[in-house]
Amino acid sequence: MTTAADLIIHNARIYTVDPHLPWASAVAVQGERILCVGDHASVMAHAGPATRLLDAAGKLVLPGFVESHWHFSSTAFAFQALVNHEDPHEVLALLKRYVAANPSEKAITGMGWIQPLMPVDMLRREVLDDICPDKPVCLLSTDYHTMWVNTYALKAAGIDRDTPAVEEGASWFEKDPLTGEPTGVIIDCAAYSLLMQRLSEAGYLPTGIDLYLRSIPFWQEKLVAAGITTVFDAGFLDPAGDQTLLYETLQQLEREEHLKLRVVGSYINMGTEDDPVTILQSMRSRYDSPLVKAQTLKLMLDGTELNHTAFLLEPYCDKPHCGSTTMPEAVFEQHVRRADAAGIDVMVHAVGDAAVRMALDVFERTFASNPPRDRRHVITHAFLTHPDDIPRFRRIGVMANTQLQWGVVDAYAEAIQQSYGFKRWASMYKFRTFIDQGVTVSIGMDGLVCQCRCQHKPVEHIESGHTRQLSGEPDAPVMPDADERLSIPQLIAAYTLNGAYQLGLEKEIGSITAGKRADIIILEQDLFELDRYQIGKTDVALTVMNGRITHDAGTLPHA
Repeated sequence: MTTAADLIIHNARIYTVDPHLPWASAVAVQGERILCVGDHASVMAHAGPATRLLDAAGKLVLPGFVESHWHFSSTAFAFQALVNHEDPHEVLALLKRYVAANPSEKAITGMGWIQPLMPVDMLRREVLDDICPDKPVCLLSTDYHTMWVNTYALKAAGIDRDTPAVEEGASWFEKDPLTGEPTGVIIDCAAYSLLMQRLSEAGYLPTGIDLYLRSIPFWQEKLVAAGITTVFDAGFLDPAGDQTLLYETLQQLEREEHLKLRVVGSYINMGTEDDPVTILQSMRSRYDSPLVKAQTLKLMLDGTELNHTAFLLEPYCDKPHCGSTTMPEAVFEQHVRRADAAGIDVMVHAVGDAAVRMALDVFERTFASNPPRDRRHVITHAFLTHPDDIPRFRRIGVMANTQLQWGVVDAYAEAIQQSYGFKRWASMYKFRTFIDQGVTVSIGMDGLVCQCRCQHKPVEHIESGHTRQLSGEPDAPVMPDADERLSIPQLIAAYTLNGAYQLGLEKEIGSITAGKRADIIILEQDLFELDRYQIGKTDVALTVMNGRITHDAGTLPHA
C-alpha cells in the first residue's frame, strides 16, 4: 500500500541540492520527513483524502537555508537602540529619540554605528553624555568588535585610568593620550564583556531570559520569513556572561511550541576561560532536545581589521605591528586538542592570515596526535588567507565558514584597504579558489554583526557572493578579484548542504531528499533566471521546517 502524504508541493521547480536527483517537480511530506521527491506522477501517487495539495505555481523550491553563523545575543542589542545609519549625526539623533521614548530603562544598550564613518573626535564619552548623562549608555559598532559608552557606564563599571588591558594587544579600554582617562571607546569583546558584566552585577542591565524571550521571537519571525530553518549560534555574549541563557530561552520556546527554528549552539571562549571544554561538556549534557543542542566549542583566536587586532603575517600599513592573538598558541592548542579528543568540534574565529595559519598548524598537529574520527572543525571568516594555506584546508580536513556579503566595496572595506594596502586587500575573499581546490565552504551572515548594512536575508548574501558588489547596487564597485565570484549552485550549496555538513546534520537536512527532514522553502522568484541584481530582493513565499509551515506569505494558490 502506498503511504499517504500529509503535504504535497507540486507544479514546482525544485532544486534539491542532491547530486543524485538535482531537479524535481514535486515533493511529498509525511510528518516531519520527506516521503518522496520526483516527477508529478510518482509524487502524486502518495496523495490521499487528507493530503494537503500545495500548488507552487512553477516557483523555485529549495532546501531550507542553514544559517551557519549567527549570534542570538545580538538580537537583544538590535531590539533596543538600533542606530544603524551611515550619517554620524543621524546615529546620534536615533539614540536621542530612543532615550526620550524609553525613560524607564535603567541603561541604554544598542548597536549599529559604523566605525569607519564615525569621526574620531565624535567617538568620545562626552558626546554620549550630552544625550544621556544619568544612566549607562553602551552602543556596539556594526562589527561588534568596538563599544562606545558614556561616562556613567565607565564609572558604574569601575573603569578608570588605572584599568589595565583585559587582553594585552587584543582587547582594552582606550585612554586619552593627554589625560590618561578612558575615552569611552572599548576595543573588542573581552574588554566590553567585562564592562557589561559589571553593569549587570550592579543591577543596570536585565538578567535572566526575560529580554531574550522578547528579542529572539521578534527576530525569529524575520529569519523564518527569510527562508531559514536551521541556525548555528556561534557565541552567545550575554552581559552577565551566562551563556546558558541562550539554551534556557530556546528550550522554553520549544516547550511552549513557539520555536520555529532548529538551533545548534556553542560555548564561546575569548581567551579568558581556562577550561572551556569542561564547561561545554556540561552544557552538552544539559541542552540536548529535539530542536536545541549545545554542541561546538568556539574559540576567538584574533580580532578584526579596523581595530588592528586581526593577526597578520606582515605588519599593517598604518601601524607598526602585525596584531596579536587573544591567547597564546600553546593555550589555543591545548583547548583544541582537549576538545578534539572529547569528540567536540571547534569553530575558530580567524580574520588575519597569520591567525588562519596558526589555526591550520594546530589542527594539523592535533589530528596527527589524536585518534581518527569524523571531524567537522571549521575556521570561520578566513577573509585573508595566504595562497599556500588554502589547499591545506582540504588536505588537513578543515572546513571554511565565511561571510560573502562583506566581500564588497563599502566604507568599511575601504578602511580595511587603508590598513592592509591594496595588494593585500585585493587578495581577500578568495572563496571561489577555496571551492575550486576542494575545500568545503559554508556561509552565514554572522548576524547581526555587519560592516555597514545590518542584513539577515540569505538571498542578499547570495547576491553579493555572486556579484562581489553591494546587494541591489549594479553600479557599485566590484571587489577584486572579479574571478572569485561564486555561481548560484555553489552559493545555494554553501547555504544549505555545506552548512548542514558543518553541523554534522547532512544526513538529516541540507537537501530535498527522501528520508530527510522536511525543511523546504518556496521563493517568489527564480534565482537561476533572475537578474543578478534582483536576487537580494527575492521574497520567500513559504517556509517549512520539520514538515511544519513556519512562514506563509499568502501568495501561493491554496497555501
